[in-house]
Amino acid sequence: MEMIQMQIQILVFLIIGWIFGRKGWISRTSAGQLNFLVMNLILPCSIFHAFCTPLTEEILQSASSILVLACLLQVGFWIVSKLIWKRIPDKSEQINLEYGTVCNNAGTLGMVIGQAAFGSEGVLYTSIYAIPLRMVLWGYGLPLYTKSDTLKGKQLAKKVLTNPCMIAIVAGILMMAASSAGFILPSVVDSIITSLAQCNTPMIMIVIGVILSDLPLKDLTGKEPALYCLIRLVFLPALCLVILQVLGIGGMPLKICVLETAMPAPVTMAMLSQRYRQNESFASRLVFLSTVLSMITLPLWTLALNMI
Repeated sequence: MEMIQMQIQILVFLIIGWIFGRKGWISRTSAGQLNFLVMNLILPCSIFHAFCTPLTEEILQSASSILVLACLLQVGFWIVSKLIWKRIPDKSEQINLEYGTVCNNAGTLGMVIGQAAFGSEGVLYTSIYAIPLRMVLWGYGLPLYTKSDTLKGKQLAKKVLTNPCMIAIVAGILMMAASSAGFILPSVVDSIITSLAQCNTPMIMIVIGVILSDLPLKDLTGKEPALYCLIRLVFLPALCLVILQVLGIGGMPLKICVLETAMPAPVTMAMLSQRYRQNESFASRLVFLSTVLSMITLPLWTLALNMI
């Protein structure tokens, strides 16, 4: 019942953002500023807060397993994207479909759902899962959309390592080690970080709702968008579940990897397609449709994983 209530709250926050964006009460510029606030302050605080716990052998083993599995999954998603979409005649549609298969919204929405499903432990592990994803979002995305080696090794390393969420992960790991040694954050600092972290779910969902409100509602259906949603929201997480179970991997690594694989298309798809003129309308349809449908599939995946 608690999980269902949390999912309802998430959906309501999304609808609030969509209404405010649709009515023009929050402009596109304001949405960008809110997104900047979320990505550079609130989400990093939520990640750091999740790490404020003593380091145990179980956490270390689970986090290591999740990181390795996340890297392997990214390679697997790339292979799947090349096999499934190679016959799409429209090259701009093919680019968006490939990008949306390799990458998803685990870095933002995934944090929210991970927290809803597994509490602060879910935020900790989803932030670990998102490390290779954050590299792929730009390291793979930019060359794909520009058809060039836009982001060199040093540029990619700088972009990833200076990302506030990555800085929060490093700081969180150090904090976890310090907590194991008996260090405790001053109460006022802990209170500030906790208060900001608690804004994570409503702010992220409202921002996503505002972003989606700017996308056209017409012509959402079509063969490719429907197939993409089926693959992104159902087939890939199901395949991930089967493979991990066959390999004998269970517990939190299995649950996190499957749940994060089930996330919808990344919002960066709409941003990159617009910036590099790669069929923005088609990309927007994929983002909107997969995000809306994920509000149905994600609770089902969460319930299924909690039964394992």
